[in-house]
Amino acid sequence: MSKKRKLKFKIKAITSFIVLTLIWIIVFFMYNTYQNIEIDNSNYVATRVQSSEQEQTVEKEEESSKKVADVLEETAQKIVGISKLKDPGNTIFSKTTESELGLGTGFIVTEDGYIVSNEHVTGGKYSKCYITLENGSNYDGMVVWSDTDLDLSIIKIDAKNLAYVSLGNSKSIRVGETVYAIRKPNTDLNSEER
Repeated sequence: MSKKRKLKFKIKAITSFIVLTLIWIIVFFMYNTYQNIEIDNSNYVATRVQSSEQEQTVEKEEESSKKVADVLEETAQKIVGISKLKDPGNTIFSKTTESELGLGTGFIVTEDGYIVSNEHVTGGKYSKCYITLENGSNYDGMVVWSDTDLDLSIIKIDAKNLAYVSLGNSKSIRVGETVYAIRKPNTDLNSEER
């Protein structure tokens, strides 16, 4: 045997010896460590815990979806179209674009014709605007209050017995709750952007 082969053989033998020694030390250490652990089976009791999460089923999801759809359908009837220019159309879902009419939306908050919207849609206090209800009825509206900093305004129309949105308490809202937005479809968008 040549010197190189003898040297390689010695290196392999020493490496194998070191690896086997380390494995033996680890196994010995683990055996001694776990040998001294006492397990008392009488202290362990298996119990069944019921999850606080409700079981999700297709039926429950369909029922939830129907409830959301019902609320959205009912609320949509309380949304109005608003224009600063008089529109000869008879629905808030007309084909005339927002840029042509300065369109926006608002929602009815009282049965006698008070409507909340954004000031940038309605204009400032005492501005005149035109309101189209979901059923196609048209009204002249007057901005009776507005705030530029909040971008909010209140409009009054001469109407009675209107369906209106019930406002909730903002203190009862929690982070993570689902929110739905209802608005007039944007007719300015290309079909790819819809």
